[in-house]
Amino acid sequence: MTLGVKGLFEAGAHARWVDTFVIHQGLIGFRALCERVVPTDTRYLVLDLDRTLHWDKNIGELLGWELCAHAAYGMAGLEQAEAERKSNRFVFDHKHPWRSVHYVARGARLWAYPGLSYGLAIKLGMRSKAVRPWLFRMLGQDPVEVIHGIVRNALMHHLSEIPLDTARTLARRVWHRQAADQILDKQDLLWLRERCPHIRIIVSSASPKPVLDVAAEELGVDEIYYTSVEEHDGYLSAPHALDRWFMLWRTPKRICPPSQAHTNAGERKMLRLLDVHPDFLDPGVVTVGMTDTSYREDHSWANYFKILVDLHSPTPFVPIVSGSSPLMEIHSAHVMTQAEKQDGSCRRRNHVGPLDERRYCGSQLERQLPGLLSTVHRLNQRYQDEHRRLHHDRLEIEGHLSTLWKLIEEDVDDYNASEGHRRDRVLRRLRHRLRQRHRWERRLIRTERPLAELTHSLTELLSVARLSLEPTA
Repeated sequence: MTLGVKGLFEAGAHARWVDTFVIHQGLIGFRALCERVVPTDTRYLVLDLDRTLHWDKNIGELLGWELCAHAAYGMAGLEQAEAERKSNRFVFDHKHPWRSVHYVARGARLWAYPGLSYGLAIKLGMRSKAVRPWLFRMLGQDPVEVIHGIVRNALMHHLSEIPLDTARTLARRVWHRQAADQILDKQDLLWLRERCPHIRIIVSSASPKPVLDVAAEELGVDEIYYTSVEEHDGYLSAPHALDRWFMLWRTPKRICPPSQAHTNAGERKMLRLLDVHPDFLDPGVVTVGMTDTSYREDHSWANYFKILVDLHSPTPFVPIVSGSSPLMEIHSAHVMTQAEKQDGSCRRRNHVGPLDERRYCGSQLERQLPGLLSTVHRLNQRYQDEHRRLHHDRLEIEGHLSTLWKLIEEDVDDYNASEGHRRDRVLRRLRHRLRQRHRWERRLIRTERPLAELTHSLTELLSVARLSLEPTA
């Protein structure tokens, strides 16, 4: 479970109000925001990437579209079309219509399964009050991550077919094409370093290495963290997820062993940072996190940072955290893009009010949301009771899954070391193991359904509470 409710559902956890909660109304520049929310003694500033550094743009997703265009037109064809594309994710060759037909057909084949899964479950399902409970029941305690995992695996499969240097070139073009919607640049971060002399600036994202490599080039950040797989002979290895619904053109050249793959999503972003920076949670270390957390995927950050900022988020942070959390401040803000700074216009679909702020302390939040803490405590107690009741059943299933993971690792190693007919046999065996794993994972989801339903209840409760704090005018 990567949602922020995880901290509230830990054994013995007692919820509390965050010390300071601020809604910054209106559009604000990145530097002005930093003057408000980033103390001069900040040690770590952690930035999410997709839909955070660019307003309403997912660079990893756009790279997926670019891979389809590259496969259809080649690098030379993309170079010819670049001047006319602007920020458009699609590209059509009007002089050679059959190449455009190939482009559309390839995109439809390769992205049908992940695209439909994402569109129906995330774009539509998670926005529907009627569908959300069903998604939690069927997909478990973190349905968003399950669907994001499908899309992420599809992207990693397609990246494995081209050299890593080519993938970086494509990612760089995507980045430059979206420059108008970027909310900060290298000069902004140089200014921030002068203001905060001891700061380390980190970008952490679920996107793959080529995207984060470009972010490091363009912004000059100190560290990057990304979803990683094995690199071999200048290529990224394919993920071990080989569901036939992906409709791949060919079998992978090489598969990444599960032990060498890391998905940098949700709470795993934070665990990775803690491994590298053991002082991150020290009381005297000031840490600031900025993310769009568009589908609540980064709400677990509330368990680790001193200061959190959600940027132009449809699902912002809620002002209630675990008693063990170091979080002191939460800020919500809409940051101007490069285009908005240059021409003074606002291209947002939703009206953003006058430049102002709405500030709450803990006692004000209690008056605004009476009874919320006690309701959270009751849900936590029910969760702990169910967790204890299901302990032995979960332990048995997790034992089977652990055994299967070891066998899958062996099959992947065998696949990479074999050729010809023997490789085909190993692939069939690997797919059989993956189907077994999927069945046990489904059984675990069914077993944990009471926990998923409680997770959904708390998520809905906190979302309604957060919405009630929004200015009405």
